[in-house]
Amino acid sequence: MFRKVKALLALTRPPNGILMFIAVLAGVTLSNRQAITPIQAILSFITAYGLNGSIMGFNDYIDRDIDRVNAPWRPIPSGAVSCFEAALFSSILGSIGMISAILTSWGCLIVAVTAYLLAFTYNLFLKKMGLIGNMAVSGVVVAPFIYGAVLSDGYVSTRLIFFAIPVYLSVLGREIIKGISDVEGDALRGIRSIARTRGERFAGILGGALYIAAVSVSPIPYFLNLVSWPYIVIVSLADMGFIYSAISIIRNSSRTNALRVKKITLVWMLIALIAFIAGSIT
Repeated sequence: MFRKVKALLALTRPPNGILMFIAVLAGVTLSNRQAITPIQAILSFITAYGLNGSIMGFNDYIDRDIDRVNAPWRPIPSGAVSCFEAALFSSILGSIGMISAILTSWGCLIVAVTAYLLAFTYNLFLKKMGLIGNMAVSGVVVAPFIYGAVLSDGYVSTRLIFFAIPVYLSVLGREIIKGISDVEGDALRGIRSIARTRGERFAGILGGALYIAAVSVSPIPYFLNLVSWPYIVIVSLADMGFIYSAISIIRNSSRTNALRVKKITLVWMLIALIAFIAGSIT
């Protein structure tokens, strides 16, 4: 029983769900009112974790053949969770997440439904379309920040928009780079990633260019007086990291380096998130 629970929990990707909740809180911090009640915080966690876990579960269900090559240790290909159990559990999580969004606000529900449908459509269809699928994933990653802003203000502030732009660009770059490391498994489902259609070298250059584009727009919120001085200090660290990763993947577009760059990029994203929060609350 314990092993089954552990496997189902792994299916939800706990770190991703927690990061989604942190992103919601960041969206609140980046709003104008910066207002959230304890009950709203609890409901937001349930929504973020529930919907993320649901999408991750359905993703593993749909990609079970690919995962036998790319990630055989995951719950479904390893045999720890059956396909039926994964689908049922994912459906329950999705329902719980939507109910908590309804209890938060109608605006939050609209954001949650839109992001969930986009993510689900990506799993079913858009993933095979390469760049279009990468763009869809980037939009889904930005959604929790929008959710937090709508929860607090009922609308999206200018500060959040300028935060969303570099986030979108960096996530898009990461998804393209991720395609380099997943070439073998993606070939099984005919996924037309940039790495497969244009080559690993081209994917590395494009991914690195998007990292640099994200860095180029990152100072704008400070110059527009949308954030305070701690932002520019901390975000500079993230920018140096993104530049380093961009140079690395452009010089060496191998699958091994792509996997390394993909992982370390999460560190630069976390630092950038801390920068926006620090610059918004001080």
